[in-house]
Amino acid sequence: MNIEGFDLNLLKALVAIYEERQITAAADRLGITQPGLSHVLSRLRAAFADELFIRRSGGMEPTVVAEDLYARIRPGLRQLQDGIAGPAPFHPETLERTFVLGMNDYGASVILPVLIRLMARAAPKVRLKTRHYMHGAQFDDLRQGSIDLSISVSGGYPGWVNAELLFREAARVVADAENPLLDGRMTIKKYAACPHVIMAPDGGDRNWVDDHLADLGASRTVQHAVPHFLAIPAIIRGTPMISTLPARIAETLGRDDGLTTYPLPFRAEPHQVVQIWPKRLDRDPVHRWLREMVKSAVG
Repeated sequence: MNIEGFDLNLLKALVAIYEERQITAAADRLGITQPGLSHVLSRLRAAFADELFIRRSGGMEPTVVAEDLYARIRPGLRQLQDGIAGPAPFHPETLERTFVLGMNDYGASVILPVLIRLMARAAPKVRLKTRHYMHGAQFDDLRQGSIDLSISVSGGYPGWVNAELLFREAARVVADAENPLLDGRMTIKKYAACPHVIMAPDGGDRNWVDDHLADLGASRTVQHAVPHFLAIPAIIRGTPMISTLPARIAETLGRDDGLTTYPLPFRAEPHQVVQIWPKRLDRDPVHRWLREMVKSAVG
């Protein structure tokens, strides 16, 4: 393709449509009308001899050609924009903004209280909101900007996001202190014999524990599945049921009257808890500050 005289605004439009997946949102981002952006898309299609984006029920789906163009164009376009504009002045103490964080109730109970206290000192005008997600379901809102940052377990990222390790989290077993099936001691046989309660926002009755048990030639009965970790203590208290939870929340819940915790009766690698954000925000000074604040809250 001959790039002499090529309009770089066409590439900005391609990036906006790719990242927003909606013509209306991309047009708003570019400061042009929706018909104007539709005209630009027609020029892009003619320039690259490809449909580039196909309208689906969920938005504008990029073709293979558009995926390849975005991967090659976005880094250079970001450097050009940063070189022209430079970083905007940023003062946390005067920042007035609401950040929306995607996390489940584990993050909300373990990370959020510390983060709120840090924010109150460093940026008292900042407000925090959270949206609850099961793992992997937050990416549409990250792409559309409905949330600023997601805190989740690692794995299964789309190519347009970055992820940073916050900490590694082992698991522990929570049970009633008088659980008659345990008699104060945890073994793999006793663990498998107890009815289990799991946190499963999607209503499923299987998770990583079942894979480990299968490798050991064992299995368990999942008696109940609930959408939130914090519902579990009241369910298992006074019963023979047990639950396997992230260690930080297990220790907190295990301090409740009548509950106790045990180490897992099998070897399991700790889960990696990460923060996830769109790559286009890598160098945004406000977003970088937000990510540093989250790291400080778990440090």
